[in-house]
Amino acid sequence: MPTERGDGLGLIGARIRHLRRGLGLTLVEVAGEAGISQPFLSQIERGKAAPSMSTLEGLAHALGTTQAHLLDAVNSRPHVGETPAPATTDADADGDAGDGGSDGSGSVGSGSGSRSRSSSGPGSPVAVQRAAEGTTLTRSEGTVGGHTRLLPGGPNDTQFLEFVETNHVPGRFFEHPGREWLYVTRGTVLLEVGDSLSRLEAGDVARYDGTLQHRWYVPEGGEACLIVSRPG
Repeated sequence: MPTERGDGLGLIGARIRHLRRGLGLTLVEVAGEAGISQPFLSQIERGKAAPSMSTLEGLAHALGTTQAHLLDAVNSRPHVGETPAPATTDADADGDAGDGGSDGSGSVGSGSGSRSRSSSGPGSPVAVQRAAEGTTLTRSEGTVGGHTRLLPGGPNDTQFLEFVETNHVPGRFFEHPGREWLYVTRGTVLLEVGDSLSRLEAGDVARYDGTLQHRWYVPEGGEACLIVSRPG
């Protein structure tokens, strides 16, 4: 019987494959643009490997979409063509090989009841997503890891992401359209935007242009929790 982790990986992989084919791109082309190997991308598309947030960012850029849209495949009803590949499939339908390759990342989990937000009561106008719900990506980048959880979106398709960050080694920079908003709820975060480095403590809020190169990490040995909002 498929596990929640396997279901989540399969749904995300199916969405990536669906978007890639819709753009008429090969595994080699998308993998090259995302900065990963073609065999590893084939494994991701078949639900046999878990991408990190860094890898998802690269794939989203290559496919003209967002990390949140790829993660939301776990919560959404699959679109036509997004059916996960059978677990016994050993080669991509495009004829590309699919063994080997990894970015050292962890796993995707869908949480208990995460496919739909729970209500606070029968007939209630309030939709509640519980702490254990929502698509969660566990990762390991640098020397340590953390996890990212997709939160319900806001007005105008605003994306909200919760990060529990333990990585103290600066990773790759990210760039995307629109302004980004970052709120630290616990711990200390080191934020780099362009040539600027800011130290943020619990309760601090930062806003910056997402088109500028940016990344964050925590002091060695620390852990932080932050909420990030960006345009959909």
